[in-house]
Amino acid sequence: MKIGFIGAGKVGTALGIFFKQNSLTLSGYLSRSETSSQCAAKATDSAVFFDLPSLVAASEVIFITTGDDQISTVINQLAQTACLTGHHTLVHTSGALSTDLFDPLLASGCGLCSLHPIMSFSDPFTASQNLKQAVFTLEGNEKGRAAAQKILKITSNPYSVIDKGDKVLYHAAACVLSNYLVTLIDSGFELLKTTGIAADEITRAFMPLITATLGNIERSGTVNALTGPLVRGDENTIGKHIEALKTQAPEFMTLYQTMGLATIDMIKDKRIDAETYEHLESKLK
Repeated sequence: MKIGFIGAGKVGTALGIFFKQNSLTLSGYLSRSETSSQCAAKATDSAVFFDLPSLVAASEVIFITTGDDQISTVINQLAQTACLTGHHTLVHTSGALSTDLFDPLLASGCGLCSLHPIMSFSDPFTASQNLKQAVFTLEGNEKGRAAAQKILKITSNPYSVIDKGDKVLYHAAACVLSNYLVTLIDSGFELLKTTGIAADEITRAFMPLITATLGNIERSGTVNALTGPLVRGDENTIGKHIEALKTQAPEFMTLYQTMGLATIDMIKDKRIDAETYEHLESKLK
């Protein structure tokens, strides 16, 4: 199985390094930037290609690892060159887009698959190491899924199969977990700054709390990981929080209320009873 890449950015380079480390064979890279192709090819000891037919001829599985907005353009170019056959599998790595994008290539008879690693990509070399623990999500036709599953069996990565109609909602959930977690933590840091704690001390002081919470979620799940005044039904403390926010940091009031209401919905009838829920809901509203 020879694997080629269209797109030589962080994702394509990281996947190439990871595949190479797992003894998969790479044909090489084609990119709009010859420099990025050369860098990715050097990192993976593979070739640089300068046109689609050459890359396709040298590959059995072709990964499209461009930005989401460029995938359709690549697909149309592949359709125009008519270089794909039933012996090929085409894979894109978008989390939000499904294999419906590949409709112009259905007549080729090739395998079609969407394979998304559930992780963030910083630099390619760090990401290639993180891929060892990554879970993938895949969807596609039978031939495409079979090729992806063969790769993941070799790399020993677990995966989930998803319906293509759920891809957008799946990606929205991933953004909540990754992007909005960063926003939530930043909001907490900004609120701490109003108390006079030095900005350069906040991360050092509170990261142990954040990492301990994440560890509790991993071990016990979200409901059982929760600590603090809401799960204790401590209305007085919640009331004091709200009064302090009103007078000292009103710009954080909406966030506090929204997250508080979502939290009591999460633990209702699990860790707090209906009466406690109603009292807390009234206080938060």
